[in-house]
Amino acid sequence: MHTDTYTTLCSMLEQKFHVDPARLSPGICLEEIGLDSLSLMEFVFNAEDTFHLRIPEDLLDPRQGGITLQHVCDVIEALQAAPATGTGA
Repeated sequence: MHTDTYTTLCSMLEQKFHVDPARLSPGICLEEIGLDSLSLMEFVFNAEDTFHLRIPEDLLDPRQGGITLQHVCDVIEALQAAPATGTGA
């Protein structure tokens, strides 16, 4: 996990979702800090905008339980490291 990704996500959770920074750690489940499925979707959309990428739903499905901050970081970093794909159309 890159510190920049983690720090950015923590800042987002603090500022936009009013999460106490003392509660944040890589292994914390997002449900434990008060994100229900709707706010988790909003969090994912904010992360996509912040990192300028699209996260496939199967990687971060808001209906899944137990999504951790570490998992979100790992997904974002994997997408950033992946080569760009597309048809160029």
